[in-house]
Amino acid sequence: MAQASGAYLVGDYAGALLHAERAAAAGEARGATLAGHIKLHGLDGEPDDRAAVRWFTRAAERGEPDALIALSRLAQAERGGLSAWQAGDYLDRAAQTGDARAALEYGLYLMESGDPARASDTLDWLRLSAESGYAQAYSEYAIALDQWVHGPHDPARALDWYERGGLAGDPHAALQAGLLYLSGEAGAQDQAHGAELVEMAAEMNLPAAMGQTALLYFQGEGVPADPARAVSWAQAGARAGDAESQFLLAYALATGEGAAVNRRDAYLWVLRAGQPGQGSLAEDSDRAQLEAALERVLDPAVAAQVREQAILTAADF
Repeated sequence: MAQASGAYLVGDYAGALLHAERAAAAGEARGATLAGHIKLHGLDGEPDDRAAVRWFTRAAERGEPDALIALSRLAQAERGGLSAWQAGDYLDRAAQTGDARAALEYGLYLMESGDPARASDTLDWLRLSAESGYAQAYSEYAIALDQWVHGPHDPARALDWYERGGLAGDPHAALQAGLLYLSGEAGAQDQAHGAELVEMAAEMNLPAAMGQTALLYFQGEGVPADPARAVSWAQAGARAGDAESQFLLAYALATGEGAAVNRRDAYLWVLRAGQPGQGSLAEDSDRAQLEAALERVLDPAVAAQVREQAILTAADF
């Protein structure tokens, strides 16, 4: 098997396949799995789903979780002669081996199936994956505990897993943990720690977290009020397409709080915040009021130019 792995790493896929097949013949499940991947991706020539399925099946017979996961994905796509109904069985077998990644995959599969009768099993598999230290499971388990329609809707239980997910590098989990600490919704209000987690998510380049961080610095919530720092985060989020950030930047440019007054640019950003799209503030009354106020003070010709610019650059955000 070492020869197969070595050949694979240097790009000698024909050699890797030869050695993988020999390892499989000697009873090495990982050899059959590697041969399956080579065939699946056509690394030795043309992709061959059916050959891949044969090799993965050989490895799966020896309880190899990676092969079982591969078979489940092929089954879901109905490739290689497999049927979608087989996917769950493959993932069940993979999870039963104790593999943390397989437990996560099976939990997500059950979650997606939407069967309320399997809700307890779903949570158990996600919990087992998370408790085994598989970082990718942290935020998934938190979401299941907190937001899943068939879950317990228990933010208090979810909070620790959101935070672990954030510390493991998931910005969405860090943001959610931060918001829960800030609001006290999970029963453990800590505004300073919440603000720290929200800014961590912003530093991981999550646009929505940039807007939230800007708001915290404008309001002095969990952090000392710092309008200049707020504007810096609002600028970053606005350029990344976050509507909340765009509105906050428009507000700063209109009022001079943390930035030099520039009503033309303020009008441009408030228009962008109201453009259609995910997270749009089109129906937000504060945004609408700022837009109307800026229209009253701008020269009509300038306002028309800015409206045209906002439309022409809409696709950039």
